[in-house]
Amino acid sequence: MKPNSCTREPEVIASLLHGSLAGGLRAHASVCEVCSEVARVREALVEEVVPAFSELRPPDATVVWRRAQSLAREKAIARATEPIRVALISTLAAAALVLPWLAVSWPNSPSWISGFAHHLRTVDLSRAATPALLLGAIGSLFLITLSSWYVLCKE
Repeated sequence: MKPNSCTREPEVIASLLHGSLAGGLRAHASVCEVCSEVARVREALVEEVVPAFSELRPPDATVVWRRAQSLAREKAIARATEPIRVALISTLAAAALVLPWLAVSWPNSPSWISGFAHHLRTVDLSRAATPALLLGAIGSLFLITLSSWYVLCKE
């Protein structure tokens, strides 16, 4: 039966971690099965791991930092523009539903157009629409048009 441990094993491990075995420990490792196995494992690791580790060249820290910043910026932009995309998709879906209906109903029922025009003629603009309200409505429509055009051009 092989022994599982040796009282000098911690000394052998410490010595191997700092370089190589000293004279007395080398003689002990040549006769002790546990310590000789520790030395063989260390040699195998040095032969296999050290050359591979020396070939590894981690990227420069500034490159990693810039990539992380770029990824964080992209995620933030995606999160911030999500409501715009939802509104755009909703608008396109509504337009896809309303435009065919409007195309079908426009020639068949002009009565709703004349009713709407009659309603507009009967509105008393002197009381309902102050110059500030009209300016605000026109400005809002202009800004909505510009922002819609901007969003459509960016995508």
